[in-house]
Parts: sequence; C-alpha cells; structure tokens
Amino acid sequence: MGVAYLLRVARTEWLLVAALALATLYAAAGWTPSNYGSATQALAVPRAGPVAGKARNVRSDDWAVATPYFQIAVANDLGPRDEISPYREPLKAVFALPSRDWSMAFKPDLWAFLVVDPAHAFSIHFATLSLAFVAGFALLFRRLGCSRGYAFAVASILFFSQFVQVWWSSNAPVLAWAPWPVLAYLWRGPWWARLPAIAYATAVWLIGQLYPPFILAAGLAFAVLFAAFRPEVLPPARLAPGLAAAALGAAVAWLHYRDLIPLMAQTAYPGQRLSDGGGFPPAWLAAHVLPYVATQGFQPLKLWNTNACEVGVVGSLLPLAVLVFCDHRALAAWARARPVAIGAWLAGLLLVLAWMLAPIPAEAAPLLNRVPPYRLAWGSGLLILGGFAVAGAAAPWRDTPLRRSVFLGLLVLAWAASKLVLADQPLELDGFDLAAPLIVLVALFARRFAPRALPPRRAVLIAVAACAYLTFGQFNPVQPASRIFADRPGVVLEVMRRYAETNPHGWAVAPIHYGAAVNGRGVPAINHVLLQPQLAFFRRAYPDMPQAAFDHTFNRYAHILPKPRWAPFVVQEDLVEVPADPFATPLRVEIGAPAALSRLGEVDRFEAVALGPSRWGVVLGGWADWLGVAEGQALRLQIDPGVGRIVEARGYRLARPDVAAARRDARLFANGFGARLVVETHTPAAPGVEAFQLQSSDPAAGVHRLIVALKTP
Repeated sequence: MGVAYLLRVARTEWLLVAALALATLYAAAGWTPSNYGSATQALAVPRAGPVAGKARNVRSDDWAVATPYFQIAVANDLGPRDEISPYREPLKAVFALPSRDWSMAFKPDLWAFLVVDPAHAFSIHFATLSLAFVAGFALLFRRLGCSRGYAFAVASILFFSQFVQVWWSSNAPVLAWAPWPVLAYLWRGPWWARLPAIAYATAVWLIGQLYPPFILAAGLAFAVLFAAFRPEVLPPARLAPGLAAAALGAAVAWLHYRDLIPLMAQTAYPGQRLSDGGGFPPAWLAAHVLPYVATQGFQPLKLWNTNACEVGVVGSLLPLAVLVFCDHRALAAWARARPVAIGAWLAGLLLVLAWMLAPIPAEAAPLLNRVPPYRLAWGSGLLILGGFAVAGAAAPWRDTPLRRSVFLGLLVLAWAASKLVLADQPLELDGFDLAAPLIVLVALFARRFAPRALPPRRAVLIAVAACAYLTFGQFNPVQPASRIFADRPGVVLEVMRRYAETNPHGWAVAPIHYGAAVNGRGVPAINHVLLQPQLAFFRRAYPDMPQAAFDHTFNRYAHILPKPRWAPFVVQEDLVEVPADPFATPLRVEIGAPAALSRLGEVDRFEAVALGPSRWGVVLGGWADWLGVAEGQALRLQIDPGVGRIVEARGYRLARPDVAAARRDARLFANGFGARLVVETHTPAAPGVEAFQLQSSDPAAGVHRLIVALKTP
C-alpha cells in the first residue's frame, strides 16, 4: 500500500517529482548560485570562479558578506563565535548560519552541514531553498484555484523573475519559506497537527532570515490574495487559532534573536528604520507586465542612477499573456461574477502602489513604514502576478493570428518605448528584447505539429517560462561550492597572511575593500563586515573619540575598511573607514631632508584636518619598496621649511596586495604605509601634499624617493 501510494503520488505530482530530481542533481554536482567568484577575483585566487555564467560584483551582500560568513561558521566548527577574527564577533545574524544549538531544528536547509562536507552542504542549502520556493508557490497557487501544471508554471515564472533572481543569492531563505506558513494554515489536516505546523513554518521563515521588508511585503500580498479570491478559508473560527499558532512561531524566532533584536534596534544602522512612501519610478511599474522595459540586459537604463538589483521587480510576460490570449468574453464574465473579489484585489494593489509612488509620511503608515518603497516591489509583484494567474486559470486561452500579432506587436512597442524613448540615447535591440518574441514564436509555431500536446495555454506558458529562464534566470552563475570551501592559494591571501604573521597584533590590515572575504579564508583581518556592532573593540582603538561621534560611527552594521586617515568616517550607512594605525605594524619615521635619489614608490593618499589655528593633522599614505619586515626599514620625510614644521610624526605599515600582485613579488607583503603627522604652518592655509618630500629606506632594497600619485580620500 505504501509503494502504491508513492507511485500514485509520483504520477499525479510528476512536476514536483521532477523538480526534486533536478534539485538532487544540482546538490550532487555541488553547485550554488553564489556570486563568490567576485571575491575570488578580488583575492586573486586563480581558477576559482563559476563554471557557467558570470559572478556579479553588485551582489556584495552575497560574495562579501553571506558566503564568507558560511566559511567562517565552518572554520569555527559551527560554534557561537568567530574565534579567528580580530573582533571575536558572535556568529548570529539576521540570516541563518549553521550552528550546533537548538535553533538548528528550525533551519532545515542547513541540516546537511551536520552530516556532509561543507561544500555539498552549501549546495544542498541552495537546492533545498530552490525546491521550497517552487514547490511552495506551486501549492499556494493551487489553493488559489490553479491547476497542477498551471500552478507549477506560474511558480517557475515567479522563481526566474527579475526580483527573485537579483536578490536570491543572499535572500533565498526569506523568499523561499514565505508561502509555507500559509500552506500550513490551509492544510486540511487535524487541528492538533495543523497548528504546530503553522508555528513551525513561521519559525523557520523568521529564523531563516529576519528581514522585515520582505516579510511584511509577502504577508500583505498573501492576505490580499486570499481575502479576495479565497475568503472562505478565513473564517474567524479558523483564522484566530491560526494567527495564535503563527504568533507562537514568531515567539520561537524571538527567543532565538532575543539578544540580537534589542541590540540592533538601538543601532544607527539599520536601527529602527522608518521609511516615507514614494520615490518608486512609475516607469518601473510597466516592467511588471513588460519585464525588459526598464533595463538593457540586466542593467537599468541610464535614466536611473541605480544598479541591477535595485531596479528589480517581479516582472514577467504572464500578465500580458493573460490579457492577450485569454478568451475575453469568458474573462469578463468571470470578473463580473466576482465584483467583491476584484474590488478587494484592486484595493490591496492600490494601497501598495500608493505607498510606492506617493509621498506619504512614515508616521501616517504603521507597518508599511518598515518597508522601503523599493522593497515593496516584492509585494506588488506577488499581487500582480497572483491576480493575473488566478484570472488566467479561470478562462480558456485562444491562439489566433490576431492575438499573436497583438502580443508580438506589444513587445516591439515596449522595446521602442524603452530603448528609443526612455533611454538617454537610442540603444540597440539587446538579447532580452530579441529573445522574448523569438521564444513565443517558436512555442506557438510548435503547436502546428502537436496541437493536442500543446494547447494554447500550455504553449504560451512554456514560452513565458522559457523567456524568464533564458533572460533574468541567467543572472546568477553556476559556482561550484568546492571552490568556495577549498583552501586555494592566491597572492592576496598570501600577502595578508604573511602580514598578519609579522604584525604584533596578529592581524592583517590593508586599505582595500574585501568585505568579509579575507576572514572567510581564515586570515584574521581588520578588513571585515561586522553583523553586530563591536563597540568595546573600537573604543580601545579610539579612546579619545567623543561619545556621540563614536556611537554614530560604530554602533551599526558595517563593512570596516582600514585606511590612512585622521579620524573614523562613515562613507555610507554600511561602510566605515577607520584609521589603520591602532591595528597596524609600526614603522619608524625619520624627520630630515631626503637626498636626490631614484624614484620607486608612491604617495597616493593625503588628508589635512584643522586641529587649531595654523595647526593641522596630516595623513599621508602610499607604498614603498620594503621587502618584508626587517630592522633598518624606515620612512623619511620633510616638509618645506617655507610652509611650516612637523611637530609629531608616527608611521605604520600596511599590506598592499595590489602592489605585490602587480610586481609579482610576495616579499612586498608589508610595503604599504601610513604616516600621521601634526604640522604647524606659518600661515592659516592648510599644507598641500606638494609641501612634503618622502623617501623609503631598506637595507635590502635601498633608498628611494616616493612620487605623488594622489588619490583624494
């Protein structure tokens, strides 16, 4: 009976079985959609990138944060703290990491880390989430009245949509687990099983990734869709205990995050961010129906100063296909018979669009003010796709020459409006604009040879899904997980490792942004991404910094970038540049007149900060020809006597992997420098870099004058 039941399920659910088989093959191959190839490129690790596709540097939340933290968790044996990093930071984040505590029971996509090698476990993590997404949304669309095959096609189209793909590699848990609490609520099982299932699914969703904008956006979309099209599943007698069970799941998630939530709520970033409404470009709304109208390939049109991720919406050709190929009389009759449902759906959609487009003050929109308008594109996309999917399931589809002509004509008009009108200058027809009509033509032409196997709806859905997969579905690469977790050599890692070994602190310090990638490779580096503020660490480094400025600078989630500079500085809300001298290898500084010598090395950073009348804090940075770290190495400098005098001077060494790589000499692992000076000038004007002369001295490499190749801070 058990075997017969399984065979019957396999026959009726063959699409989900096929998806399971593909996910299994994907995991067995050890593939991931990670953009970690951008990290291996930055670290100069050869032959460690993707085997197909291209790593996207814009996905720094993936390659510079999430993926390195998985490496860090593995290197620390899934423990609670990073014992390798200089910061010794806790390994608890708003995204789930594999661990050896009770919370692992609510991280099903990470269970493989307890039983298999890290590379395959990381691949299973993504394969599980991909399967959870497609299967979950396919089952959800069934509950909205779609047939098995149709629901699976819509779920696949959603998975390969622009929004999902551009955010997938670092936000997969919050996207993939979203439908499962709703499915648990809709399950027809007994209450004593259904309510625990709701609680568990909710806890999995929230512990998987606690990102309120996506959670609230999805929750609002689901509420509107079911209130509009399936109100019979929301009777108070069923809804009240369901909400109580979801609250219990949220309480479990809070228990996991009980130390993190209060801590992060008090930060300068992200803190308790409240957003005003508005600012979403109206032209992007058209991309929900004409998905290539706002982009040239993956990139936004130059009309908008943004990137490939921020421009993303849940766009597909499905709404347009429903409007064109559905029988219009049947569709109109269906809509007339459901005025309340259509009204509720439109009201929910208008509410979402109002928040995205109108300048509504944050205080006027509780809960919505937790969702930046750009992130509500997830909610608007679910509402639009879901509404049109339900409508498309309710009417027969027709394939006629006129409908084909209208559909293809609209695609051509969309290209003309996008690339000839919206663009700053006329753009060529790119691959996405060309692919869509060709795929539709091929699918509909194939109907001539197999009309019974390819009825109109099936043929068009296959074409729409193929368009999604062959365009935005190619955003993420195929990155072998083995190349992420293998200890592969590279010049940057070698330089950083050797620098750390010679630094009295035992840390690597380089004025280059690597995110958390260096620590992810097991090298303790100040260059890092701190998921939680590390106030005590930085207070030791900068004891004289005023408290208000200190809190504003360091009480935040941040990428930390050490550089030659006078004081810590918040470059952007998640990037802080810090003076490198408290962490770096000391360097002897000599004040005196450099002789006329050969030139080798550069001064590429200069900063002058007023300390008082005619008194200046000056920072110089660059690189010299020091081989290793040895006695007798020094930096000699002098200021033009006509400008002023140097009162104090302190120097330090930095790793400069870029120079070592360019000169192909790993002995230059500490050839960067920073000099921190106090200068008094004869006039109120700040000294310029041209007032200084610098030279390096090394018993092994000789003495060289440094030339100025200035980069402004």
